[in-house]
Amino acid sequence: MITHSSRKVKEGKIVKVEVDCEDVIKKLRITGDFFLHPEDVLDDIEKTMVGLKKDVSFETLVIKINDIVKNNDARMIGISPESIAEVLREALK
Repeated sequence: MITHSSRKVKEGKIVKVEVDCEDVIKKLRITGDFFLHPEDVLDDIEKTMVGLKKDVSFETLVIKINDIVKNNDARMIGISPESIAEVLREALK
């Protein structure tokens, strides 16, 4: 089942999530008007979420996103790992 969630996050930008999920996340697409440099880090975040269970905790999502951002020395502008995790959890409900 493909679900969507979109919202203006507290950092001021819009985050949109499209997720294909049954019991586990099969495919994920994160878009919006935020900035993430380098841009390919977003692909890494999406790929890391594939295979996680539908009921994955907010905390687990934040930890995984934080790890990717730190390991790639990425810069997030207008979003945070928490805001991505919030919108993703909404889409998974």
